[in-house]
Amino acid sequence: MQSLAMLPQFSEILLGFATYALAASPTCSVESINAILAAVEGSPRVLEAHQIASNGTFGQVGDIAYPANATNLPSLCLTWVNVTSSPTSSYTFGLMLPDAWNARFLAVGNGGFSGGVNWQEMGVGARYGFATMSTDTGHNSTGQDMTWALGNPEAKKDWAGRSLHGSTVVAKKIVEGYYAGKALERSYYSGCSTGGRQGIKSAQDHPEDFDGILAGAPAWWSTRQQLWQLKVGAINLPEDSPGFIPSALFSAISDEVLQQCDGSDGISDGIIMDPAKCNLRLEKLLCMPSPTSNSSSCLTKPQLQTLQQLYLPLIEFDANVHKLEYLYPNFGVGSEMQIPSSLGQNNTPSLYGTDYAAKYIFDDAAWDWRTNFSYATFVDADRLNPGDVSALQYDLSAFHARGGKVITYHGYADGLIPPGASRLLYDNTYTEMAGRGVELDDFYRLFFVPGMQHCGGSIYDAPWFFGGSGQGTTLQDLARQDAWPLPGYGDGQHDALLALMKWVEKAQAPESIVATKFSNDTIANGVLRQRPICKYPGQAQYTGSGDIGNATNWACKS
Repeated sequence: MQSLAMLPQFSEILLGFATYALAASPTCSVESINAILAAVEGSPRVLEAHQIASNGTFGQVGDIAYPANATNLPSLCLTWVNVTSSPTSSYTFGLMLPDAWNARFLAVGNGGFSGGVNWQEMGVGARYGFATMSTDTGHNSTGQDMTWALGNPEAKKDWAGRSLHGSTVVAKKIVEGYYAGKALERSYYSGCSTGGRQGIKSAQDHPEDFDGILAGAPAWWSTRQQLWQLKVGAINLPEDSPGFIPSALFSAISDEVLQQCDGSDGISDGIIMDPAKCNLRLEKLLCMPSPTSNSSSCLTKPQLQTLQQLYLPLIEFDANVHKLEYLYPNFGVGSEMQIPSSLGQNNTPSLYGTDYAAKYIFDDAAWDWRTNFSYATFVDADRLNPGDVSALQYDLSAFHARGGKVITYHGYADGLIPPGASRLLYDNTYTEMAGRGVELDDFYRLFFVPGMQHCGGSIYDAPWFFGGSGQGTTLQDLARQDAWPLPGYGDGQHDALLALMKWVEKAQAPESIVATKFSNDTIANGVLRQRPICKYPGQAQYTGSGDIGNATNWACKS
């Protein structure tokens, strides 16, 4: 185990990306920033502006989506701005302008249906030196609340993408005016889940907005993703049926899957490196007719049949064209520990599915999944696609032509968005770009992370921290630690955002990124193990000698 106290500090190894101290102190005030925006379309209005001292803290009262404060901030100017998007809608964004600026812009994404400014994640970006922005997407709500969307098509457009693009345009105007003596050199984006969708959709619809996009576990096919969550919840219901699997059983299911699949790569270390290589036999979970059989750690036959359905991709017969249609991938092997998060509770599927269908797609609060949900719901959702929310334009020619780069990543143990969804997005984009004579690997790379759950965190001590969106704040929340960018690992080998910068600015494409697991997810306890995550379709393989917890003893192979 290696202590971070022995490692060089971040400022000594930040890839040579310099920061620029302000030659003169601009005025951080509502009046001065409003003056910068005087001629900007949409009549943006500065709501507040504050100078934050070094090691400062900030949070916004009433931000129910992101109530945690940004902490340990560098000296910076903080402001938030409201922009009118239609006669019936508007959105607000926050912007941090650090005194020691790296001449770059970073937008950070949102999660779920959340409406709020992600101040905590903005604080991470500001500590890298970015002028950092987050939009509230046009509403104020928690992650599973879709009430704001009911009968509000303009709010749907804001959440679907209009607010991120518009906020980016206006925020860049402020950056250019505030740092009048230094030009904005590059623009980046980092987001996961809904934030991943925001990033992919930006590359498709607004290729001019960002030079580099870091998109984790993107909910890119929003209509299918949310209805998938409705479907898997319905598969496991009703709760009084013989096939219902209670949440408590999934821990035992996960342990059995690990026992069967852990050694499929030749190493038994608590990590399923490639779920596709496991010959999983679910029937081993069946309760045996013996006095020693424990019903809290085994499945009845009806429960086993339910579990089998949860692994099968969603496929329906389309009578109109007389063929099977592939709707969406299903849970991946190894994701069992997080599956209950997608199944809902109290005899109802997850609100991620039911609220989305009723309030976002059909604008009908009385819409009842019990009587209305069918294959036709998927067809209608794709047809309506409110706000143009799904990222289905796979032609990234314009983004590629201007030198843009995309890094996507997805945890194999993700139980909220199936990892197969990122494979589907990659394959669809590959096919589209190959037809245009473009090699996808030149500007778009996908990394699957063994053992990682949704966006961050892991099971069975799998390495999962690599500077992905929200990962710094996840560690901070777990153990009240605050050290971002991370001392000792502030380089493109260990940090995906810095790897993206190296690719965009130094033409050094990432073949792998080292993921880290801190003991008990606490930085002060030191590193428990590290392992490279490899660009798809590569996979890390043990070289045959040395500590399996040391990343240097693993190599990426196709």
